[in-house]
Amino acid sequence: MAIAYLGDRHFLAPVAVLPAALALLFWYWESFNSEHWWELFLFAAPLYVIFLAYPMIIGTRARRLLEPYLAAVLASGTFFFFARQSLVAGGYANAIGLLPVSQAALMAGLLWQLLRIEAPGERTQGRLAMVAGAALAFVTAAIPLQLDKQWITIGWALLAAALAWLWQRIPHRGLVFWSAGLLTTVFVRLVLNPAVLLYHPRSSVPILNWYLYTYVVSALAFFAAAKLWRSEPGAVRREIPQITTWAAAGGTVLLFVLLNIEIADFYSMGPELTFNFNAGLGQDLTYTIGWGIFAFALLISGIILRSKPARVSAITLLSVTVGKCFLHDLWRLGGLYRIGSFVGLAICLTLVALLLQKFILLPQIESE
Repeated sequence: MAIAYLGDRHFLAPVAVLPAALALLFWYWESFNSEHWWELFLFAAPLYVIFLAYPMIIGTRARRLLEPYLAAVLASGTFFFFARQSLVAGGYANAIGLLPVSQAALMAGLLWQLLRIEAPGERTQGRLAMVAGAALAFVTAAIPLQLDKQWITIGWALLAAALAWLWQRIPHRGLVFWSAGLLTTVFVRLVLNPAVLLYHPRSSVPILNWYLYTYVVSALAFFAAAKLWRSEPGAVRREIPQITTWAAAGGTVLLFVLLNIEIADFYSMGPELTFNFNAGLGQDLTYTIGWGIFAFALLISGIILRSKPARVSAITLLSVTVGKCFLHDLWRLGGLYRIGSFVGLAICLTLVALLLQKFILLPQIESE
C-alpha cells in the first residue's frame, strides 16, 4: 500500500487485499480460540481501516481511479467474514446484523467522498455503482442475519424500492438488475413458497394479522418501484423490457393472494391456515364476491391509469369469477335466492359493459 501511494502504482491496492486476507486466514486456522475471540477482531480491524482510509487519504488524486475503491470493497468483504466469526464466537450472534449495517455506513462514507471530488456531469457511473452496490449488499445481508421469516421478505421489498429510488440519482444498470432480483425473490417467497403460511400460528383476530402488513407492504414496494422506473421508461426498458409492467403486475398478484389468504384464514379452524374452495356455501360465495370486487377495482384502476394489461387482467378475472358463480355457486342456492343472484350478476355485468363502452371503446373510436 505504501508503494501504491508513493509511486502512484494504485493497481497494487486491490492486490494487497490478498496477502492481508491470507494472513488473517492462516492466523484463524492456527490460533483462533473462542475464549479469546476478540483477538481475531483486533487483528482484522486495523488491516480493514488501512484499505478504507486509502481512498480518503489520496483524495483528489483518485479522481479517475477505480483501484483504491475496489480495494476498499474487497477488504470489506474479507473483514466481514472474519469479524462475523469473531463476534459469533463472542456470543453476539443476536446483534450480528449491526456488523454489515456498520460496514454499509462506511461504504456510504466512501460514496460521499466520490460525490464530493467529482462534478455532477463528470462522475464515473461504474465506480459510483460499485461503492453504492457494496453498501446495499451489506444492507441486504444484514436483513436475513438479523431478521427472520416475514421480516426478511419485508426488508428485501423495501430495499428494492430504495434501489429504484437510488437508480434515479445514479442511473446504472446494475441497480435496476439488483432491484428486480430482490423483487423477484420477494414474489417467490410470498407466492410460490408454501412455508410462508406456517411462519406463525393463526391469530385469533381475523383480517388484522401479520399476513396483512406483510403482503401490503411488499405490494406497495412493487408499486413504488414501478412508479419510479416509469419516470424514465426509455432508460429502464433498455435494461429490462416491460419491467414497469412486471413490477405493477407483481404487486397486484400479491394483493390478490392476500385476499384469498384472508378469506381462508377467516374460515379456517385450528392453528393452521387451510384453503378449502368447496367447504360450504358461505365460504364459496365469499371467494366469489371477493374476486368480483377485486376484478372491478382492478378494472377501475386500469381505466384511470390507462393500463391495458390491468384492464385485460380484470376482464379475465371477472370472466373466471362469473364462470365460478354460474357453474358452481348459484346451483347450490334454491328458489328466490337463485333468482336474486342471477339479477345481481346481470346488474354487475351491465355495469362492467357500460364502463368498458364509456371509457375504452368510445375513446378508441373517437381517436380513430
